Amino acid sequence: MKKIFIIIFILFLPFIIHAQTTIDEIYLLTIDGTIGPPIANYIIDRIEKAEAVDAAVLLEINTPGGLDTSMREIIKKIMNSDIPIIGYVTPEGARAASAGAIIMLACDINAMTPTSSIGAAHPVSMGAKIDSTMEKKVVNDMLSYVASIAKKTDRNEEIAKQMVSESISLHAREALEENVINYVASSRKELFKQINSSEIIKKDRVFIMSTEHADVIPHRMNFIEKFLYHISNPNIAYILLMLGIYGILAEFSSPGIGFAGVFGAISLLLAFFALSSLPVNIVGLLLIAVGFILILLEIKVQSSGILGIGGVVGIVLGSMMLIQSKAPFLRISLSLIIGVAIFTILFFLLLATLVVKVHKSKVTTGREGEIGERGLTRTVLDPEGQVFIRGELWTAISTEGKIDKNEPVEVVKIDNLTLWVKRVSSQYENS
Repeated sequence: MKKIFIIIFILFLPFIIHAQTTIDEIYLLTIDGTIGPPIANYIIDRIEKAEAVDAAVLLEINTPGGLDTSMREIIKKIMNSDIPIIGYVTPEGARAASAGAIIMLACDINAMTPTSSIGAAHPVSMGAKIDSTMEKKVVNDMLSYVASIAKKTDRNEEIAKQMVSESISLHAREALEENVINYVASSRKELFKQINSSEIIKKDRVFIMSTEHADVIPHRMNFIEKFLYHISNPNIAYILLMLGIYGILAEFSSPGIGFAGVFGAISLLLAFFALSSLPVNIVGLLLIAVGFILILLEIKVQSSGILGIGGVVGIVLGSMMLIQSKAPFLRISLSLIIGVAIFTILFFLLLATLVVKVHKSKVTTGREGEIGERGLTRTVLDPEGQVFIRGELWTAISTEGKIDKNEPVEVVKIDNLTLWVKRVSSQYENS
């Protein structure tokens, strides 16, 4: 009978004892800046790569916080991963604030440099202001969320909740004493020495951390990931939006698919991608659009500056309203808005000067002086389009139906600032 029990014990031993895996390879990931979709995608992708080879992940963190949705995606991946995740607030003087603090709570092992800090995780409004009832709901949801994470990772639930409810922030030694973190280490080497030989259980697997001489493999963002991350900065997104609108405006002012139009279209697409992950105020965006439409109309109808002034005011007000958030890292710099406003005013003044110059030129030469002048079509006249005559771009109407681009034409009539033209012999091109 004793032999039978021994045989049964041996047969079931693999199911009784957790499978053990020695960790001697570590993927190094970095969160340095605001947490948004590009960062979340980068972290999730690299954790999946580490899972494929049974490597641990060291997540070095220095962040003021970020978007709630991106934070939750990262935490979901960390807590459901098949491998150990180590969170480390570094370098000296770094911080894991707001979303960064909650990510640290979710890591299997976490540590901080002696002069770093963690906390201040009270949720902030990412868009328009919310009423007190809705704010209370948001805070209560976050309290429940961080408490469940702290309980799962065996950390101080009360302190975790105070980070949310009271926005408390702890330095490294305080965080260690309050069981918010596991270690304080002044360097990566010291951290690896402290966690060497420790055990982590994940999904019924025991990982033995052999970190003192572990192979650390940096996995930085690639070029595309860095590019998408940087354009998601509110200031960069705003600059791209302005450049895109100016490019389109320049293209309308001088028709024909040229550099300005292509540049403007690309800038606008990148701006819309960046703004899609930010708390954009639609009214602010519409004000900016209306502002540039008014400036465009000023170019076309020349309202003595009234439309242009209205356009500048719309752009400035729209810029100030575009992104409204209590989080400083999600706001557009006021100095940048002022700079754009000054540039827009200068642009409008230059436009107004050119308009006045054109009007004075017409008074000097007289309208009749343009009759008989010849030039080339800049666009197809079908029947309306643009022609280039005597060094100036004019709106023109064909008297003979459709005229192709780059065809020689002659002015036969002037109606206000619109030329009526006819096709002339191709000998004009050879003259």
